[in-house]
Amino acid sequence: MTHKESPGWLRGLAVLAVLVLAFGLFYASAVIWGAWWRWESMPRPEEWSAFFGAFAVGAVAFAWYQIRQVDRSNRELAKSNDLARLVNLEAIRPRVQVSLEIVRQASRIRGSAAHGAAFVSLRNAGAGPANDVRLSVTPAFTSLEKFFRAGMMPSHFAELNGFFDGNVRFPILAAGKDYVWYLGQVPDLFDDETGVLRQWTVTAEYLGTASTEPFRETFVLDLDIEKRREVPIDPLDRIGRDIEVVGREMKGIGKELGNINTAVRKR
Repeated sequence: MTHKESPGWLRGLAVLAVLVLAFGLFYASAVIWGAWWRWESMPRPEEWSAFFGAFAVGAVAFAWYQIRQVDRSNRELAKSNDLARLVNLEAIRPRVQVSLEIVRQASRIRGSAAHGAAFVSLRNAGAGPANDVRLSVTPAFTSLEKFFRAGMMPSHFAELNGFFDGNVRFPILAAGKDYVWYLGQVPDLFDDETGVLRQWTVTAEYLGTASTEPFRETFVLDLDIEKRREVPIDPLDRIGRDIEVVGREMKGIGKELGNINTAVRKR
């Protein structure tokens, strides 16, 4: 069986109690039996009292020191526990992220300007689900009419901005879950000079399963920043375009060979 060591402040109090008890017994014996313990050249009763009093003061000082040490240790332990709790919370908390996502499409001709589409992306990149997700945006999302069929843009952005109206639109956003909403075509949206809005501020507020206070984060979505970012083309898309080009070339070669065979037969 493992012996558990007593706390320092209990040991100090025990020493103090023993000294006080010893002093009390000695004083009582002197009152009842007189100086029964006195020998020649030994201290007088008041000298013994001073001696034991000094011991008592020392015991009190020792106990006070032990209590301070225990208090300091408890404070450090509390800080360590708080830090461990924060680390654990960070490891399991949800992380809602809102960003502009640019998807580039490979061109049939290598080296030509890349084209693609821009989307508003919502993602839970954390380890746990996000609860009661509230999203708000300032100003409202908008784009260019030419990217939509006639009369379709208002309804599209009414639906998109409805998810960012500050109300709970996602009661639960599972970890790894994401949503995207179409914003427009690039590079046309990047290079537009008609004055369309180019920057939005999005606020996300949500709860985690292990958090008592809501998480609140702000994201700035800026077309001018995204314009300067190099977005790689999906390798599978590039391979697909190359295969398409090779197929077209093979089809043309086959057609030419067919024409040659026809000409030879006519001769």
